[in-house]
Amino acid sequence: MKKWIAGIALLSLFGCLGEDDTPQYNPIEQLEVDIAAIEQHLTANNITTVEDEQTGIRYIILEEGNGMDPTDGDVVLVNYELYNFEGDLLDTNVESVAVDGGIHNEERNYQPLQFQLGTNGLIPGFQRSTLLLSEEGKGDFYIPSVWCYQNYGSANIGPNENLRFIIELVKVNP
Repeated sequence: MKKWIAGIALLSLFGCLGEDDTPQYNPIEQLEVDIAAIEQHLTANNITTVEDEQTGIRYIILEEGNGMDPTDGDVVLVNYELYNFEGDLLDTNVESVAVDGGIHNEERNYQPLQFQLGTNGLIPGFQRSTLLLSEEGKGDFYIPSVWCYQNYGSANIGPNENLRFIIELVKVNP
């Protein structure tokens, strides 16, 4: 009975909240929270990274590439793996990785993703991470939620969830 009363009281309280009563999303404050969580994750897992000081993205260059660096406006081809911080594979365009990670979809066309850097359509953290690579290079990126899906989330990604991408820059201006 007490649970029902508490539940009704809670519903009444939420029913009284107007649109202006919801907390405003503050990307500056959220970035501080994100960076602290990323630091904690990296420390707990003994991972040493470099920081992109413009964004707070932490990364490791796994393969250097050929020195041909992309810039905004370039069209690129990339392979990627998307993980949450628990290590679950959420998405990839690499078929063997999808099979190994248990997320293979027979109807999906597994091929490099082509997009133009600096345009809408992909999360800013993914684009910025791609800019940190050279053609044929590969990196492991820990991206704050403010550069991902922010407080909205998407499919199996929660609101304010930091993400890990492994990105291989296959080709610049194919």
